Amino acid sequence: MEDKITKLLEEYGLDKKEVKIYLLLVEKRELNAYSLAKIAGIHRSTTYAVLERLISKGFINRIQKDKKTFYSALEIIQTITQIKEKESILLSLIPEFEKVREEGISKVRVLESKESQKQFNFNLFNQINKGNIKELYIISAGPSEVINPGKKHSENLGSEIFLESLLKEIKKKKSHKKIEYKGIWNENFKRSKILKLFSGLGENKFLKELPTLATTVIFGEYLVYLFTMDGIPQVIEIQNKLIAEENKVYFSYLWKQAKS
Repeated sequence: MEDKITKLLEEYGLDKKEVKIYLLLVEKRELNAYSLAKIAGIHRSTTYAVLERLISKGFINRIQKDKKTFYSALEIIQTITQIKEKESILLSLIPEFEKVREEGISKVRVLESKESQKQFNFNLFNQINKGNIKELYIISAGPSEVINPGKKHSENLGSEIFLESLLKEIKKKKSHKKIEYKGIWNENFKRSKILKLFSGLGENKFLKELPTLATTVIFGEYLVYLFTMDGIPQVIEIQNKLIAEENKVYFSYLWKQAKS
């Protein structure tokens, strides 16, 4: 019987070590990684890697008890349910991928340096100058000190400088370029001196809880995330019409929930 189960699991896609660990958990119900490694005769570091793979594939669970970690096998019906749910998600993506193909190939740019936000600014201002941007939407909690008061001011400085330069430049271009500006911010940012730069630019609304550490900028065919990691400014810039339009819809939803 065990040979048949092993063969079927291998046909499904589990390797020999994954099958061995999984069947041990089916038999013993619950074990820690040390016991599993000892019984299976597999090196402990390899056992941890196998356990992580089995968790991601939906075959086992991780359990915390008294600050100790144990693993148990899921009932096979639970595994089947998870597989079907994932299959359903993938099937629902088919029409979305078709839309993406129709809209063209996405361009993704990842910038990780002290100059990254300056590079983003240059692209944004270039788009403004060309008249390619009709709207500019921002979702942000403001500098990280708004939602993490314990953060050092120096860690927030890059964010403040970015916002100031961005707003001043857009405000300068506003005189001859029609851009619809809307911003959604954390309510704690309402009295910030930086927010005064928005005066006469467009509309701002606020949400009581907006815990995001990234600033989201939506304009034209672009969706951009700006954040700081380990003190280094980061920019993830996605150029795709469909993705941008989907996020504009999401922004509209948040806009209705936000208050002036």
